[in-house]
Amino acid sequence: MNADDFLAAVFDMKEPRKKVNLIAKVRMFRLLKPADNRPSHTRNRLGMINLAQRATPLTFEDAVHLLRRTTFHPTWAAASALVGKTPAEAVQALLNVVESPPEPPSWANTQPEFTDFAAAARLWPELQQWWIERAITLPSLRERLVLLWHNTFSTDYMTVYAGQWMVKQSQLIRAQAFDFKTLASTMVSNPAILQYLNGNQSIKGNPNENFAREWFELFTLGVGNYSEADVVEAARAFTGWRISGNDGVYNRGFADLGQKTILGQTGAWEWGDVVRITFEQDACARWVARKLFMAFVEFYPNAEAIQQIGDIVKQNAFDMKAVLRILLTSEHFYDASIRGALIKSPAELIIGLSSTLQATHVNRTYVIASMMRLTQEPFYPPTVEGWKGHHAWITSSTFPQRQRYAESFVDGRQTGSSSKLMDKTGKIFAPDVVAFIRQLPNNNDAKKVVENVAKLMLPVPTTQAQRDVLLEIMLAGAQVYEWDIDLPSAVQRVKFLLQAIVRMPEYQLM
Repeated sequence: MNADDFLAAVFDMKEPRKKVNLIAKVRMFRLLKPADNRPSHTRNRLGMINLAQRATPLTFEDAVHLLRRTTFHPTWAAASALVGKTPAEAVQALLNVVESPPEPPSWANTQPEFTDFAAAARLWPELQQWWIERAITLPSLRERLVLLWHNTFSTDYMTVYAGQWMVKQSQLIRAQAFDFKTLASTMVSNPAILQYLNGNQSIKGNPNENFAREWFELFTLGVGNYSEADVVEAARAFTGWRISGNDGVYNRGFADLGQKTILGQTGAWEWGDVVRITFEQDACARWVARKLFMAFVEFYPNAEAIQQIGDIVKQNAFDMKAVLRILLTSEHFYDASIRGALIKSPAELIIGLSSTLQATHVNRTYVIASMMRLTQEPFYPPTVEGWKGHHAWITSSTFPQRQRYAESFVDGRQTGSSSKLMDKTGKIFAPDVVAFIRQLPNNNDAKKVVENVAKLMLPVPTTQAQRDVLLEIMLAGAQVYEWDIDLPSAVQRVKFLLQAIVRMPEYQLM
């Protein structure tokens, strides 16, 4: 019996909860399959993709798909507001949101403390809460890019040590999130990056190659598009940087101003010349294209697709708004095979669930601790490569932890315990699941409730068999006609439904 036959047999079982648990186990192994056996919608495609602008007005499913990929906040209200708009109108609305930068922590512009470890370390959780407060309260495409670019120009609070420098890096990323060329250039002088990659120790006659290597490999070109000699020569050009207070300062007296050959061009190059030469390479545009495609569309793009998007990146001078406008309005982005082609990061899982259930006032310390347990502690990526993402998020250990987090959250409990959730003021709270259902149309029709919750929370269409099982679980032995949103029993029944959905492996996808 193969997996599909087994699933078919499971759907015929009489106990709904056991059905969901067995189905989850089978589908978990599908998520963990080796790359060669990936589902067809995640394998490399052959040929160019259809980047023609989609003119068809958005359905609810289209709208929530767009929100899952572009914000941390795929809510019923936000998706409903986009229904009927063209993709161009919806994406323009997302790109045109006017956002004031978040108020920095009170200590952001103070001098870093290097003699008192405890004083320095006290700032690190405040740094994390500062970003979480922003991400969990503001539906923002820019904030999605902030996380993407921080995972590109990776630093961690332990190595950088100075919370002030980490705040400054995050502020710069946010300010330049849609202008990648300016962002990359700005990162050269950022004190967090200088400290993390030893750029502040690099002087004429004794260049440190760490920053130059990551500049090419992880920040702009990717492996195979530069040589070891390019790293050595670029390291010379990047000399001369020092940190003064909370700023990176370039001192030409410490810089190597001699002749260098970098990526085939020879001259007395300095750091700005390395940036210019790098961005002249076609490989740089392809590298940015790959980053965007993997973050917003699918994780396994083919070379033709990357070349297509790379051409658009270059034509638009690395303007991310222009590129995303084309990508997010394309026929390819809305293709059925793209739905569910990405695995949620812990941030997307945790912030997304709280937003969907209208429970964004959850205690920030708990959010951070939960992300840490699921291997995405804010401002602490595991290596200079950042979080690898996608399949790396799902293991035989993290999958059940993700399920336990979500089903406990629905019930107003902390993960896997009887301890109650707290809000950000320290008071006990639980998501108001009945209020969540009341916002949906036809909320006194049990079958419509299941259908609507499933299409909001799951990125792929459910089968009739799945909806039947979910309906059984929600009703808990009652008849369909007995469902009433105003009865006290509705609270527990809605929890049964939501917990069954968040246990489904499809809920891990977006």
